Amino acid sequence: MEEEDESEAETEIENGNARKRGSERPHHVLRNGTPAKRQRLSNGNENGNGAESATTPMEIDSHADNSNNNNSSSSNVNNNHAYPSPLEGEQAASPPPRTEGPEKGTQTEEPLDLTPATVFLRMGADESTESELSTSQDQMTENPTASPLALFCEWNPSNPSILAVAGTEALARLWTVSRGDAPVADIPAGHVDDRTAPPFTLDSSFSSLTEQDVLKSSTVSSLAWNVDGTAIALAVDHGGKSRVSIWDVNGSPIHRFDGVDPPVIKLRWSPNKDLLLGVSLDSRGIMVTVFSLSTTNSASHLFERTLDDSVLDVCWVSETEFVICGGDCLVALRCGEKGIEPGREFDTGKDESFSQIKYDAKTGLIATATEKGVVHIWDHAGQRRSISAHIGNITGLLWQPLDREPEEDERLLASSGEDGAICIWNVRNADNKAKYSMTMADQIASIAMTPDGTHIAGATADRVLVWKLDDPTVPYASWNKESHPGWRSPKTGAEADEILAPCLGWDAEGGKLVYGLNSRLAVINFR
Repeated sequence: MEEEDESEAETEIENGNARKRGSERPHHVLRNGTPAKRQRLSNGNENGNGAESATTPMEIDSHADNSNNNNSSSSNVNNNHAYPSPLEGEQAASPPPRTEGPEKGTQTEEPLDLTPATVFLRMGADESTESELSTSQDQMTENPTASPLALFCEWNPSNPSILAVAGTEALARLWTVSRGDAPVADIPAGHVDDRTAPPFTLDSSFSSLTEQDVLKSSTVSSLAWNVDGTAIALAVDHGGKSRVSIWDVNGSPIHRFDGVDPPVIKLRWSPNKDLLLGVSLDSRGIMVTVFSLSTTNSASHLFERTLDDSVLDVCWVSETEFVICGGDCLVALRCGEKGIEPGREFDTGKDESFSQIKYDAKTGLIATATEKGVVHIWDHAGQRRSISAHIGNITGLLWQPLDREPEEDERLLASSGEDGAICIWNVRNADNKAKYSMTMADQIASIAMTPDGTHIAGATADRVLVWKLDDPTVPYASWNKESHPGWRSPKTGAEADEILAPCLGWDAEGGKLVYGLNSRLAVINFR
């Protein structure tokens, strides 16, 4: 059984001040891709075994084997899994996976290695029109502490060539990363040519999404595309206040709202794209602001409730109603004629620990996750069903994307945890058993599903594994940052001591993955 990573995730609150250089760099934090806290992770290589374990395919949890052992604890020790999952003792064992894959403990072929098909985006302060591709060791290590931290990396939801990246040092850019069929001899200078050349071309320039008066020491605290990718919203800490700006897909400004209470840690577009929701935290409590793009007006509502910003999340559930969760808070609000008004109520207790929320427009169900490893499924009446999903904090929560109505007997939800497990739940199944459960050697920081819902990727501090949802017996593909020359370089002391949770995402066609970690950004060709 693989050795468990004993380092604990640490978080520190972003203070919005200019980042100091070298060893005094503060911790810029966004947990699970949100402008709040973000985990610091071990890089998995302290004992020299990170690269080796990265190539080891993980198995699907087959809890049927445990039925012959009366001691569930002992079964977990001997089942050859890195982590027990789902949570032992609080949840019944998962059924055998319904796949045609090999038996547990066997593998017919190695996962597809995606590492060679990688390009890197350089995020340094130099905004020249030279190629932004960076592959050599010298390029990747040139003054790395002066580079901004990538806190957000999100593909345009409609255009698979457009990638938005934002973070510290006023980093806010739109890159064009498109497929190319040029022969190797015609590949632009700086393009990756490591065993096989990935089918990418990169624009020699990028579009900046920051105005001239924004300080270079500013931090982008939140980023969000609207549903069809025609506009993108940014929140930037600016002069003691926050600025929320709207840009089109070409990087041209549409509108901006100044003087917003900082920091804006969440931005969410309404389904009809007319309203933009912003959530801020300060000493007074939670400030909720709704910006109208049609009227350019805004309305605000203050909750006098103290919360840790790492556990705050929000989602729209209709064109006018949204739900906020965090700690013991789960509150619905709606945009009415008199401003922001109370919405439906949820039956919650004082010992809750909500941290994430996702709405499913296909079923009208709401999924919430807690720091205690529990997933709750809420119906429209505000009643819930609880699933003991993970040991410890839940790091990811996703509904399976569907371009059709779901089957009457199946609606899939994915969750990931610091226990190293990814679980797939059929929320229409009342027995609360995971349909599938996969494991990785370290705590999982991010998960992402392809837009067609056929594949799921999980990311740790040093690798990415991809599984097919219809046969997750073994990983379908793998990527290891330490195996690529673009990442194999000496780390500064500051980088080694502070590894933030990576951001992860698929493009609109499920053909490329983006993996961002600290000051490095990799675009990985998948299909």
